[in-house]
Amino acid sequence: MKEFVFGTAAQFDWLEALLADGRCHVFEHCVLPPGCTPGTARLGFEKNSSVYILYIDYGIKTTVQDAKFCSLLEQGEVRFVCMQDMVEFLYALQPLFGAAAPSAGAEPDRAQATPPVAEETPSEDDVVDMAAVLEQREKREQPQLVDPEKISGPLKKHVFGQDDALNDIAELVAVHKMQKKEKILTVMLLGPTATGKSETAKSLAKILTGIYGTEYGCIEVAGSEFASSHTVNRFFGAPPGYVGHGQPTVLDPVRQNPYQIIVIDEIEKSDPKVVEGLMEAIDTGKLGMADNSPAIDLSRCILIFTSNLPIPMDKYRAAGDFERTEICRDAFTKYCHRPEISGKIANYIVYQELSPEANARIVIKFIRQELANYDIKLRSIDPALLNEFLDFNTAYGARTRAGNVRASVGRQLLHLQLSHPQEVLAGKSAALSGSLRKIQFDLA
Repeated sequence: MKEFVFGTAAQFDWLEALLADGRCHVFEHCVLPPGCTPGTARLGFEKNSSVYILYIDYGIKTTVQDAKFCSLLEQGEVRFVCMQDMVEFLYALQPLFGAAAPSAGAEPDRAQATPPVAEETPSEDDVVDMAAVLEQREKREQPQLVDPEKISGPLKKHVFGQDDALNDIAELVAVHKMQKKEKILTVMLLGPTATGKSETAKSLAKILTGIYGTEYGCIEVAGSEFASSHTVNRFFGAPPGYVGHGQPTVLDPVRQNPYQIIVIDEIEKSDPKVVEGLMEAIDTGKLGMADNSPAIDLSRCILIFTSNLPIPMDKYRAAGDFERTEICRDAFTKYCHRPEISGKIANYIVYQELSPEANARIVIKFIRQELANYDIKLRSIDPALLNEFLDFNTAYGARTRAGNVRASVGRQLLHLQLSHPQEVLAGKSAALSGSLRKIQFDLA
């Protein structure tokens, strides 16, 4: 924004000529006034019929006390009857950047506008070791050889009972990072609900950050949130003139950090246009946007779809590797009725029903997490009590077990504290026994 607030007459003449095509032109990373979070944003300019429109990203927080600027942030746009009015609006924001307010005569006359004299600032080489920056960047973007076990090992500490699936994922990621030219990795995880598919994707971001030294983010999207056609604009942006134009999309974080794990949960519940739109990115690595903003580069991302679509497991177990992929493709094709889409997703991995041992480990994990909320460590748990947890709602998977643990352990810890208000529970360890209705906490 600062670039336009202190714009010259020649720059605004250029902008006015640019807007003659009737399109919305978006400028990235425009500097906002001090007191804004984040410090930069996208600005859009558009001439619609005889109206000039200034757009700005939604979601910006500010401590700036300026009515016009705050109104722009709240509404996401301001409309002007002529270009001169927009220039006056921008010039009036100069004090927000610490400059003196423009004189009354200078505001309406663009021909008199001159950029302020900038203070001398240190050069880029003075404020950073540029050679070190380039060396780190080159190292980060070089193909990296990593043993897949370094990926699958940590994953197995978060996701239980899916060793084969986790080994397959680790190998896919290791191959992806070893390639000289990065290309988006796409994986479809199929299997019953609550068997660890989403947890795998979320855990993967932290693990890859530690292994490769590159900060991986995780964008998690529920397919059910995009079940109707009008919600698709949140993915690809709303075209100019449509409701929601200029608002951030769910994949905008990729613009700030190109290394992302993008998880689309239960893809079968989303509008097919979501999958169709993402197919372009699988081919080219770039996601075209309907709002005329620059395409999003997904080439360094890992795109993970999850689905609860049924798979004929007897047939799957008896098949070879290539035949298994075809079985999964057939199942997904029945959903989308587009074999060309199923064919573009290169990798399919199936998650199995959880074994009793896996369920037991999951319950222990949830108990540890619940006790940790009160700064209590789990010392031991009686097998009979653990079996009661396992017997309850076994058909509904890990999510239900997590809810059961929170309800039982948390509620009874509350009553324990109420009955012994002087006792400090934090920092202690607990041995659990008894029954679900009356858990005994042996604290030490």
